[in-house]
Amino acid sequence: MNWFYSMDGQQLGPVSDAQLDELLGSGKISRATLVWREGMTDWQPLGEVRAGNPPLMAAAPSLVCAECGRTFPPGDLIQLNRSWICAECKPVFLQRMSEGAAPSGAAGNMWRTGRQLITTSETPFPDRCVKCNAPANGFRLKRVLYWQHPAYYLLLLCNLLILLIVVLIVRKKAVLHVGLCTDHRAQRRQALLIGWIGTLGGLALAIIGGAAFNSGWLVLIGIVVLLGALIYGGVKGPVISAAKVTKENVWVKGVHNDFLAELPEWPGR
Repeated sequence: MNWFYSMDGQQLGPVSDAQLDELLGSGKISRATLVWREGMTDWQPLGEVRAGNPPLMAAAPSLVCAECGRTFPPGDLIQLNRSWICAECKPVFLQRMSEGAAPSGAAGNMWRTGRQLITTSETPFPDRCVKCNAPANGFRLKRVLYWQHPAYYLLLLCNLLILLIVVLIVRKKAVLHVGLCTDHRAQRRQALLIGWIGTLGGLALAIIGGAAFNSGWLVLIGIVVLLGALIYGGVKGPVISAAKVTKENVWVKGVHNDFLAELPEWPGR
């Protein structure tokens, strides 16, 4: 059965029953969203058309109001400036927007600017995968991000030890708990496993090739495998990275565009 639904004044679809459940489960639509399918005389709210459908009820999670931080059923919230707001907070939120200010962020400030996400340390992320925007089903991955101004790398021209000491002193830290879907959790585990196996295997080849067989080729192959594994694990494993960290905020890279699209624009400070 194909469904059409209305979002931001546009008619979207067709989507299947399962896809409609996924849209509801991810918070992209609510039970108040108008839907239509063949055989219906007019567009009706989703909650009325499929009120007796058990999978749909189970797929709908609680959403968090960006202003007060309380959780509500999706149908009790409205989306303003790409933020979910409860009825009680709507006047306050609209006042903030008219003044050009950001939401109070009781549930954790979160905005977008370009292809980056801006938030604060220890912010509770929405229950969506940061890599594809699919439901994370409650899973959170703790990421500790460090950042220092790129200009400090000029110290490498003086001395590597000096650079390391300075970086350890001046670097800024942010802790985030990001959502990951089942598929991306599996991909991350695979990347880490390949990285570790490649690193240990390359190191073993280099040591055995040099010590046991006195073979320069084995040493070279071991070094290549070691470097390749380190690069692969370093690129695929981290999930997200810090573009900038200040005392108040952290700029995050590596977040999917669909995830970013549901966040309000960064108003600046």
